[in-house]
Amino acid sequence: MGFDDEFGIREVEFSFHEAQAERLFIRGKNAANDRYFDNQARENHIYSVNNALNQLLGDAAVLVELGGFTQTAEYFMRFGVLRRLRMMISSFRNLQSIIMPDRTVPLTMDQSDEVCRDLNATYVNILGLLDNYAWTIVHQVGSVATQAAKPLSVSLFKPVFAADPALSNVAATLRSFATWETDVKKRRNPAAHRMPLYVPPAGYDPEAAETLRDLDQQISTALRELDFDKKRNLQCKRERVGIFVPIFVHDPGEEINDIYPTLPQDLGQMVKIGRISQIFLRAQLEPTEPSAEGS
Repeated sequence: MGFDDEFGIREVEFSFHEAQAERLFIRGKNAANDRYFDNQARENHIYSVNNALNQLLGDAAVLVELGGFTQTAEYFMRFGVLRRLRMMISSFRNLQSIIMPDRTVPLTMDQSDEVCRDLNATYVNILGLLDNYAWTIVHQVGSVATQAAKPLSVSLFKPVFAADPALSNVAATLRSFATWETDVKKRRNPAAHRMPLYVPPAGYDPEAAETLRDLDQQISTALRELDFDKKRNLQCKRERVGIFVPIFVHDPGEEINDIYPTLPQDLGQMVKIGRISQIFLRAQLEPTEPSAEGS
């Protein structure tokens, strides 16, 4: 089972936009130009993923309204898939309104908190959406034994799913995403038992770091003296120190991630999985054409 590029699936890959920039522009002659074209590739990637997410949501809504789902499958599709897609789109859109690839102005603390919230919500919903699709498919097409399996064993990438003959076709199509899913769960999973994802407000060179330490001491002094106006002014000054770098971190001992293209690339893989899942489900819902012999 496969799918064509009707919904811009190819364009959710950052490599597609990176390659376009490589073909159109000569690289290595001017560092400022290179940064500009890198940012253009990242922005085009973001816009393509936005469009693909909206199209996936629209198709999912139409799919639910076709009818033909079992009660349990419709429950997971309507209240799982549709809700998560809407939240994911909202979180990603809001994050973009604060951070785009070329931003260098430090984040305020409020902005940092806001993008951290959106980043964590996006990854929670990416992983939740995988399970919502799995449960929808299992309760629409799977065997009685698969439907009765332990909840934690039901996943698009676990043996119970692939072992069901009715699901083996879609499981085989999804197999190429298993490495990506493992990587997301290991390196970018903000579930309750893991560390939350964090976007630092700014990066600091040695001079900026020294300025920051001095301001922190002044803020502490103002707080002890209950001079809240001075404290507020110093905090505003502190928020202008440094340069914003679009990265996020997970566990302190793990590698740093670039927000772009990492986040839209992960969303793009989720879109591909969603497309495969919805194409498979649509094939189960739509009546087959009667043969000439049976008409």
